[in-house]
Amino acid sequence: MLAAFALVQAVRSWWLGPADDILLVADFGFVSGCYTASSDLCAIRAAGAALWSPFTYALLHGDWMHLGTNAIWMLAFGTPVARRLGTPRFLAFSVFGSLAGALLFFALNPALMEPVIGASGIVSALMGGACRFAFSRQMRHGRLEAHPPLLSIREALSDRTVLVFVVLFFLTNAVVGAGLGGFLGAPGAVAWEAHLGGFAFGFLLFRLFDPEPPAMRAAPDL
Repeated sequence: MLAAFALVQAVRSWWLGPADDILLVADFGFVSGCYTASSDLCAIRAAGAALWSPFTYALLHGDWMHLGTNAIWMLAFGTPVARRLGTPRFLAFSVFGSLAGALLFFALNPALMEPVIGASGIVSALMGGACRFAFSRQMRHGRLEAHPPLLSIREALSDRTVLVFVVLFFLTNAVVGAGLGGFLGAPGAVAWEAHLGGFAFGFLLFRLFDPEPPAMRAAPDL
């Protein structure tokens, strides 16, 4: 996945000219306002952009620094999730995380015409999903189980480590949303709404993608 992000960024940086890059962002970035109104930007978009852009915006990044930041967080939180879910479930989880980020962004910014790009919705979904098992006491005490127990939502929010992480995540995004992201080293325009949408999806709905633990599978007939 990270290789795909890097390839797209390389093509944009070293192959496409400025005009073609603008068209690429217009066609594949997520533009909330194009679902509720029309503008010059909406007029130049491809006919199917409204269908695929809630997913493809995650492939685009503002610059290499933006990509690098998402890559670090994705490696940290995506690795345990990918190992637990396996490739097909991991990819499906990421796709729905991207969609969840776009949906909340649209709900809070239905008229915004500025394209949203970046994999932060996916990264946030991975963070939310990891909270349901990667911070368990077994993992913290060094007992690296192949399939650590999945915490219920109530159990996760009762765990001090998980609760502190969730609170810090929401506080950080609240600061960014208030326009104070510069104090945290964040760029001025951050789609924090997509972060929250992705995280809520990952945290609340991770169980739908979690495979059944091997020990709970029915033994085959002998």
